[in-house]
Amino acid sequence: MFQRLRESLSLILLAVLPMHAMLVTVATHILSGQNHAPLAVLALWKEALLAVILIIAVIEIIRTKEPELQKSVWSLDILDWCIILSIAIGAAVSLTGGAGSSLSLQLSAADKRFLLGFKYDFLPLTAFFLLRRVPWSRNFLVAAARVIVMVGGVAALFGIATLFVPLSFFTSIGYSDLHSLYLPKAAIASFQFLEGTDIRRVQSFMSGPNQFGLWLLLPFAANLMLLFKSIRERRHADTVLYVIGGALVIAALFFTYSRSAWIGAVMILVVSSALLLRHTIESVFHRSLVLTGVGVIAGIAIVIGVNFFPQILVRAQSFQGHWEKPLEAIQTMRTHPFGLGLGTAGPASNRLSDTCVFLDLGADYTWTKNHKDLCVFIGGIRKLPAGKACECPLLTENWYLQWGVEMGYAGLFLSLAIILLALWLGLKIPLTDIRIIPVLALLGVAVGGIFLHSFEDGAVAYSLWLLLAACIPAGKGLQAQV
Repeated sequence: MFQRLRESLSLILLAVLPMHAMLVTVATHILSGQNHAPLAVLALWKEALLAVILIIAVIEIIRTKEPELQKSVWSLDILDWCIILSIAIGAAVSLTGGAGSSLSLQLSAADKRFLLGFKYDFLPLTAFFLLRRVPWSRNFLVAAARVIVMVGGVAALFGIATLFVPLSFFTSIGYSDLHSLYLPKAAIASFQFLEGTDIRRVQSFMSGPNQFGLWLLLPFAANLMLLFKSIRERRHADTVLYVIGGALVIAALFFTYSRSAWIGAVMILVVSSALLLRHTIESVFHRSLVLTGVGVIAGIAIVIGVNFFPQILVRAQSFQGHWEKPLEAIQTMRTHPFGLGLGTAGPASNRLSDTCVFLDLGADYTWTKNHKDLCVFIGGIRKLPAGKACECPLLTENWYLQWGVEMGYAGLFLSLAIILLALWLGLKIPLTDIRIIPVLALLGVAVGGIFLHSFEDGAVAYSLWLLLAACIPAGKGLQAQV
């Protein structure tokens, strides 16, 4: 009974998570009016549902009488130890620096920073740690794959439709009238535009195109693997279904113009193709020849894109940020080798800091004067607001360096170790097994983490680690018995 309830709630969570941002925006608008920040009581529904799932899992763990299951519960592998150690280091660094030390019922700024940092860094991993210790049925994995495919198709269709919907529609249901900006104390923007253009980037139900692009890697992997399966089993109706679903996802993924998500999708294709070739082509030479051909085609496509569509692929200002911010993060790590504490970098810092707009010398910034909550810098010098100090967020544009800034060199090492160990265990799953889907998606999102805070969005992080828990159970590798 408990397992069926947990799996049913997990399917509901997987289905609704991608729609979280839009649902909360619309509900907040109905309850509190235009341009209001998302209400916490609404925004935390996903954490509340995840907490219920985890409580059920703990009850199952306590009630289990089967010796084999009891053994797996207390069997910790290196992946488990990396998670435990990273949480311990994060808490120690934060408490040493004062975060989370207040005993008052009123949360201090340091407490909020710590809690947000824990939410982004460790809540998904905590869920993974617990949920890999309870059994998951084969039916759940099949149903989860179908839910992801269906929701992916709906989200892709809606996202493509938003390319043609007027901005007034979105402001009428609660979105901000700004674009391409995140304001922590206001409604989210309905669109981001390509740098220096009025080309919309698709974000569908989600809070931004990068978040949507990274989440799409999950239905992308699901459609791809289920397509392989339907072709192998000669189920023609299913083949047509997955071709259509995959085409919709690829189209939406393209219109996100998220280069990190594109690279992640290419990595999924390359690794899944390599695994497929290993089982279908015996000759190492022929496999190498095929992969080399794919690499040459990809290289030609990149060269053509850079030369003919520089506003899509190059984007000078964005590229500069992806280069400079990681270097600044590395310098911060050198200055603070043991870290600054949870929440001091990345999405938590973004939530608790001012919104800073950096413009080049001579740029028109008159549009910002009506927005008193913006900090505007021209050529690196603050112009607005007058007489107020601004605290800009510390963004590393790299998930692993975010951990490095928060927890020092140990955090950087552990962030890489957790991902690599999960991939090492997951890629042992045969390509014909449905459990490979979240592993391939993790690969794409992990590659995206080199360029973005790729695990910041709940739809990405909670979905991935929940599914991985069902696919990489405890007691299945690199054992360190306790």
